[in-house]
Amino acid sequence: MPRIIARILSVATASVLLLGCGNDAGESAVTDSSAEVPTSIEIVPTPTPAGDVDNADLSVKPLVTIPPSSPPTELLIEDLVVGSGSPVDVGDFLIMDYVGVSYSTGLQFDASWDRGSPFPFELGAGRVIQGWDQGIVGMSVGGRRSLTIPPELAYGENGSGSGSIGPNETLVFVVDLIASVPANLEKPTEELTSESTTELETNDISEGSGAIVQPGNVVYIHYVGVSASTGEQFDSSWDRGRSEFIGYISGAGNVIEGLDQGLLGMQVGGRRTVVIPPDLAYGENGAGDGLIAPNETLIFTVDLLGTHPLR
Repeated sequence: MPRIIARILSVATASVLLLGCGNDAGESAVTDSSAEVPTSIEIVPTPTPAGDVDNADLSVKPLVTIPPSSPPTELLIEDLVVGSGSPVDVGDFLIMDYVGVSYSTGLQFDASWDRGSPFPFELGAGRVIQGWDQGIVGMSVGGRRSLTIPPELAYGENGSGSGSIGPNETLVFVVDLIASVPANLEKPTEELTSESTTELETNDISEGSGAIVQPGNVVYIHYVGVSASTGEQFDSSWDRGRSEFIGYISGAGNVIEGLDQGLLGMQVGGRRTVVIPPDLAYGENGAGDGLIAPNETLIFTVDLLGTHPLR
């Protein structure tokens, strides 16, 4: 079945949703070295940025600082920004941004920010280092957390295969939780039909408690779309898998106009039905080689997984 929401932001589909891979060039440094992942390239350590950085500003790459003391022997967790909504737990599928620094040198060894692609993984599935699997539990979407991870919960006495992380190295990460698919979130199954309409209509099936969608934000959603006249599904991100949600920039024309307008003001964690008249969808031409008829009213059921200012 073709995907017909127009012009989806590719960073949140193809390039972001590669489980276990940081980017096309090689493996992310947070990936568990015991898992089967593509061969990594060397990640050259770089100095952390200088100057004043407000770590409470989630639109800016965070500054990771190392305290003038011996590295801790236990996992240390500090919330720099507390998110909102339900806390994540084992089994949830997450999208994170992060910066990682070696405790002994203060040098950055990896950062999703520098690649422009957030990092996807299932929490607790052993695809990342143990310090992440343990330290991210309890975060909420929109949160920023510092993790100081002892060697036994990172890369231990061997260090990383690329050599960018030395043996017995303590690691410090600042991580941002930007979207989550809860393990218990399931595809909507309601049968929906509607009369043809000339007005955009919205109905909150369940209200979220997280950040609010605003123009210019990056928005992450799962969705089901049906034709109003027949109740037949024409597209669903769920049918491509739990990790195949989409992302787009609100107001940038990445999706059909009715969906863009219909999600404004929605809160993360909510589920909303959006009834879209033809002139805000595919109009008199229809779409999808007849999958959507001319002048068809569309009904979307949308789960809002995350939203944040454009970075």
